[in-house]
Amino acid sequence: MAESKGKVVKQAAFLMTAQMISSVIGLLYRSPLHAMMGDLGDGYYQFAYEWYTIILLIASYSIPSAVSKVMAERLARREYRNAQKVFKAAFFYVLVVGGAGALIAFFGAPFILAKQPDAVLALRVLAPTILLSGFLGVFRGFFQAHNTMKQTAVSQVAEQIMNAVFSVLMAYILTRPYLGDENLTGKYGAAGGTFGTGMGVLTGLVIMLIAYGVSKKIIDGRIARDVHDEEESYKDVFKDILLMCTPIILATCVYNMTAVVDQVIFTNLAATHGFSANLISKLYGLFGYRVRPIINIPIALASATSTALIPAVATSMAESRKDDAIGKIDECVKLTMFIAIPAAVGIAILSYPVMFALYPSGAVAGAAELLSWSAVSVIAYSLSTVTNGVLQGLGFPAIPVRNAAIALAVNVLIMLVTVGPLNLHIYGVVIAMVVYSFVVLILNLLAIRSRVGYLPDFRKFLTPLKASLVMGAAVAAVYWIPTLLIPSVFERYLFSALLLVAAVIIGIIVYFAVYGKITDLTDDEIRAMPMGTRMLSLMRKFHIR
Repeated sequence: MAESKGKVVKQAAFLMTAQMISSVIGLLYRSPLHAMMGDLGDGYYQFAYEWYTIILLIASYSIPSAVSKVMAERLARREYRNAQKVFKAAFFYVLVVGGAGALIAFFGAPFILAKQPDAVLALRVLAPTILLSGFLGVFRGFFQAHNTMKQTAVSQVAEQIMNAVFSVLMAYILTRPYLGDENLTGKYGAAGGTFGTGMGVLTGLVIMLIAYGVSKKIIDGRIARDVHDEEESYKDVFKDILLMCTPIILATCVYNMTAVVDQVIFTNLAATHGFSANLISKLYGLFGYRVRPIINIPIALASATSTALIPAVATSMAESRKDDAIGKIDECVKLTMFIAIPAAVGIAILSYPVMFALYPSGAVAGAAELLSWSAVSVIAYSLSTVTNGVLQGLGFPAIPVRNAAIALAVNVLIMLVTVGPLNLHIYGVVIAMVVYSFVVLILNLLAIRSRVGYLPDFRKFLTPLKASLVMGAAVAAVYWIPTLLIPSVFERYLFSALLLVAAVIIGIIVYFAVYGKITDLTDDEIRAMPMGTRMLSLMRKFHIR
């Protein structure tokens, strides 16, 4: 079982590395993109992108998880012909549903974004990407079902690189004729930025096609050696895909619906307090364009763990190895907290220099304050993302739907109060988001305990928490003491950025040193973590273990 658990963590590590690289690239290119399209463009981009995300969730986002789980169950029984039928049936599903989603995004954009008409062009540019993302998702689900994440990891990095290049390039080209006009610069800058998303997805799809071509001989050989007599019909296979896809669609849709719901509530309630459409766009861009991508980096790493966990848990349950499934779940939960807790502490302490480094112009202090408020949600969102994957892998995909719906209802109530009578404007969105993340987490944990008897040992979270607090003190000393002593120097961009880099490096060193000293993990458990062998070697070199 230890070997099996280690394999899941290793596959998660591939995706985590890719997610980290992709997220950093995605964060860095937003700064030059913001410089081209301005604060208004940030808002237009975010309004369009959040509606694109919802349509994508409904049309094709669930495909990798659904394909990986349904195929993994058949691969565990060595039903290779039936597994391949799942793969082929998924393409038909994507063609129908993804195609419909693309049409809705393109022709429905003027109605969806009636209160922000300058964001319509950006959403229309994103429309074809919905269909392309579906096809890409089928290939990623195929390889995930075979418990190999390398192809997905490589395609994700390539996708983000092309996204960054074409987003900045097209925003530059499209905004040149409209310099001096804030509205048109924002409108065409946002459209250029969304064009890069489609080019990135197309690049990822090409890479997955090549990877599948390389593997085809092995796949055909397995199908030829398949000795099972009972071959499923495409009708039955398609039914299984629908039964798996529908709950995941609902879960991910409701899970991510908060962004659009918050957008709609904020837009309407802020207007009742006298906020102009431009000010609403700027405020929402401050949170959605600047803050969300930063807190989404550690959450994306948890998503990578969830992606690797779904087929692994499904395989264990299909083979009636419940203890093995629970062992894998526990390893992934510990790995998630090992990353999420220090990330939350670091984000809270370094929110200002991070915002200053990425977006030196505009409301730096306001964005930094929003980021600090949001930091705690990193822990809850990360663990709730993993528990969503656990429930889906265990065969209870409808439960995350129910839990997310309950949390969404709570989110709406909080938004109505904080943005309405209390008039906390964009801070109300942050408060609602934090509460939502904890509600989902608590409900998911209760559901897992009642179904398989598993509940994380929260005492084990104290180790990363203690190490993170020591790390936080070191980081605060490295950055804030020099900054407070000689503020005139560190108000300059270069000095602040260099000190930020130094604080992050020292923080990482301190965290690993303290964690290695106080953890009760065995050497084998440390080796199973991302870069664990290298980490263990350094710990021994510096006499930490």
